[in-house]
Amino acid sequence: MGILLRVTAAAVAVFVAAEPAAAAAPADQWWKVIRQDRRDTYDAVTVTPGGAVWVAGTRNGTESLLLKGRSTFKRVTGPGFRVKRLASASDTRVWAFGTSKYARWNGKRWQVKPWTHGRVDRAYSIGANLWVVENANTFPAAGAAGWKARSTLRRLTGSTWRKVPTPIVVKGLDGKWAAGSARGKAALARWTGTAWRAVALPAIPAAHPGQISELTDVAVDGETARVMAVGWVAWPCGGSSYCGETLLLTGYLGGFQYEVHAGPGVQPRAQAEPDGRGGAWIVYPAKGGGSAYLHIGTESVEPGAFPAPSKQVVRDLAIQVESRSIWAVGTAPSGHDGVIWANAR
Repeated sequence: MGILLRVTAAAVAVFVAAEPAAAAAPADQWWKVIRQDRRDTYDAVTVTPGGAVWVAGTRNGTESLLLKGRSTFKRVTGPGFRVKRLASASDTRVWAFGTSKYARWNGKRWQVKPWTHGRVDRAYSIGANLWVVENANTFPAAGAAGWKARSTLRRLTGSTWRKVPTPIVVKGLDGKWAAGSARGKAALARWTGTAWRAVALPAIPAAHPGQISELTDVAVDGETARVMAVGWVAWPCGGSSYCGETLLLTGYLGGFQYEVHAGPGVQPRAQAEPDGRGGAWIVYPAKGGGSAYLHIGTESVEPGAFPAPSKQVVRDLAIQVESRSIWAVGTAPSGHDGVIWANAR
């Protein structure tokens, strides 16, 4: 059973909704393995508006690796450091972030500069803005008394990375929307063009004492402006342990719907990307290994698992802007056997 919370500016209604009776579509109808290499680890992916797919990782555990392709992939010259995150604005504006350096591909060569800030957890090229979410912490699986969300949001202004004030602790971005938390509760904010402003949301009804919650990522449909976010809700359940569930949010400015899914449990690293059809993909590590997804459709939420014979875990997800081209990359728990997936629907 799933708990569905309908949230509007006027009222909060709570009722129990049965899970869909129909079986989910087989995973191989949604996603296909495009590349698998036992030598590789894949950590990051970005898709340019022109459809070029860039994948970063390592080969044989230590050698930095950068691939580029569409249906097939070739190794290309990297920026000279291990790339942890990628973002792109065009085929000639691709950004790569490492531990102590970052670089921009201008179509011919990499322009490398020192990175003097914190660990880059997410990187986004949105319109004219390049954003990074830095030093974001993750709610531990066992919970922790007094845990507080934290992160830093930076924007590239000219040649300077400036810290941007935010009314919420930001964990994920898409379009003009930011997902995260404020004072221990799931929260959203919107970019006005000059500043971030919190979106007024009624409190999620507390089903358990000491309940906390957070949104970890957000996806926005470009045509309908539908907002879809993923997060978690957790509560103390004995000693220092926490129990919890996955939290989904869908709707539009002024009216949202929350849905709680018990099956996946707390998923502090779940990612969200729009599917180009009015819905979104929610990707998270599955119990027992590998990665699973929740597909938010226009009328229902469907579960599924990624086809991966060695139970590879998805590490990054990216969509080609204004298209239905969606890509995912990951690796096996051993740190090898990298896989590139593409949505095949």
